[in-house]
Amino acid sequence: MVSPIEGNSSVAQVLQQQRQQVASQQDEQRIKEQQEANRQVQESRAAESSRNDADDRKGRSVNLSV
Repeated sequence: MVSPIEGNSSVAQVLQQQRQQVASQQDEQRIKEQQEANRQVQESRAAESSRNDADDRKGRSVNLSV
């Protein structure tokens, strides 16, 4: 039977540190991805709002000229 890694505390500590680093990097990546998604949503909303404003102005000008 293979002895558990925890038997060698220095190896266990290194592995624990590596797991923490990986988890931290994954958290950072998720945060970056969420921030990028939020930015894209904001850009999309701003573009939609801009299109709506232009459409409203177009609609008013057409209505006024009729």
